[in-house]
Amino acid sequence: MVDPSKYVAMDCEMVGLGDGGLESGLARCSIVDYSGKVIYDKFVKPDGTITDYRTEVSGIRPLDMDTALPYHIAREEILKILEGKIIVGHDPRSDFRVLSTDITSYTIRDTSSCKLLITMAMLKTDRRASLKILCQKLLRKRIQSSLRGHSSVEDASAAMELFKLVDNLWEVQLTKGANVEIVNRFEKYDRY
Repeated sequence: MVDPSKYVAMDCEMVGLGDGGLESGLARCSIVDYSGKVIYDKFVKPDGTITDYRTEVSGIRPLDMDTALPYHIAREEILKILEGKIIVGHDPRSDFRVLSTDITSYTIRDTSSCKLLITMAMLKTDRRASLKILCQKLLRKRIQSSLRGHSSVEDASAAMELFKLVDNLWEVQLTKGANVEIVNRFEKYDRY
């Protein structure tokens, strides 16, 4: 059985820095616990000059930076929360990149590449699945539909909800290398 105290889900929103806004900088980080309760949600003033707020995707606006924490303080707070936890995320590579942290130092459950979820959603892909599509198919929920851009709280919560659909089976597969017949285990999802 999964120990809920060991898991958190994280999502970050980024802005563009420097010439042309091509470099990503952390502008918001949200972390939820296993139950979906928000345990961290702060705007972050990245190191460097913001040249593209990417508002249509990030949801970040210039006024959000008025009360934002300096990057080095936020990073320290975030890494302290993540310490010793199993981190659930939807393709969290870029989140760790903007935290200037090696993702391989953490135990990750990436819902974007989880074969159990992809099979349950009956997606025909060997690639990463979209968070939006997985939520529509498996949770019967619409996310990322706001005209204000994404919400890192919404995305972190959605990743955790998806993880909880398969948490015990996923952990069994990882710890025992179980060869599980996935389709038979999810007969109850045939109605989707």
